[in-house]
Amino acid sequence: MLTLMLGCSGNPLRQFRLLDFRATPTELPPEGGRVQVEVEATRGDGAEVKVIRKLDEQVFVLFTVRLSEVSALDLEKKRWKGEVTLPPNNDPEDKRYALIISVWDDDDRDERLVEVIVKGKPPAGNP
Repeated sequence: MLTLMLGCSGNPLRQFRLLDFRATPTELPPEGGRVQVEVEATRGDGAEVKVIRKLDEQVFVLFTVRLSEVSALDLEKKRWKGEVTLPPNNDPEDKRYALIISVWDDDDRDERLVEVIVKGKPPAGNP
């Protein structure tokens, strides 16, 4: 009976952890754009991505996006997908954003960090 339960609902005894994560692309043109986020975990109640910028010596959470759960053929894993849109960069220097990808299961949380760069806009007259 226990074997049947484990096969149908994933293994509830398996340790909760984030297995894989992706944010693509990790470099955007000065116009900014969309970044696709995917995450996979052993189990979980939900997933989100926080977009963070460091200005001077302070860190700001610009916004948070809740990721949507997607069907997984493998019952031992859960998957989520979503996207964030980063704004244009009109400065000549590159802007760096930290994407903190989180998955939670009850009171447990597992997080990973991905850096995404929005390239600086070249000065007028320079290609």
